Amino acid sequence: MKLSPLSLPAIACTLALTGCALSSSMPSFSTTASVSHAPAPPASVTAQLRALGAAHAGPRIRAERDAATDQTRLSLTTHRGMYFLWVEHPRVTFFYVFPGRALEYAPPSVFLVFRTHDPQVPSTNHLTLRCNQVDEPQATVPTFAYEPSMLTTGRAFTYELPLATFAQFAGCNTAALRVGDIVVPFSDRQVADLRAFAGGMAGVP
Repeated sequence: MKLSPLSLPAIACTLALTGCALSSSMPSFSTTASVSHAPAPPASVTAQLRALGAAHAGPRIRAERDAATDQTRLSLTTHRGMYFLWVEHPRVTFFYVFPGRALEYAPPSVFLVFRTHDPQVPSTNHLTLRCNQVDEPQATVPTFAYEPSMLTTGRAFTYELPLATFAQFAGCNTAALRVGDIVVPFSDRQVADLRAFAGGMAGVP
């Protein structure tokens, strides 16, 4: 973390006293329409998800419905993100989509939204998942959204992860992720939330 002089946007955040929290905006439903209607994943992966579901009482999960594309989206924000003075914490959200109003089978993939804002900018868009202290680079290329505002500029990277990759990550005893040179560790509670979220996406037995 660099202790460089604050930029004008960062100074504006400082004057706000409460700090600058990150936007909770999500990708449009049109970008996930084809994914939501994909075939069910292998039964072995679904069974792996169900095994994770008993972690603890369910975390706060946000549900959104889009009638135009006939999709429901469920999301979990594990890291809310905060930028204040020299504190630079990205916002991390996982979500999945399915057709209709009721989940019948597990989704084929899970999306990860990694959001930062000035002055923090990742050196690259390369994603690495760290499971039990072992780094696992991901080949997925994210979509990118540039989010200018009156005070600062945000950047959102959205990665699509195969369901098996997400299930393995949710099952880790210790976890972290890295985008470029920015590392985000998961606390025990955040790992438990991720497991509960994973267990809920297994669908109808």
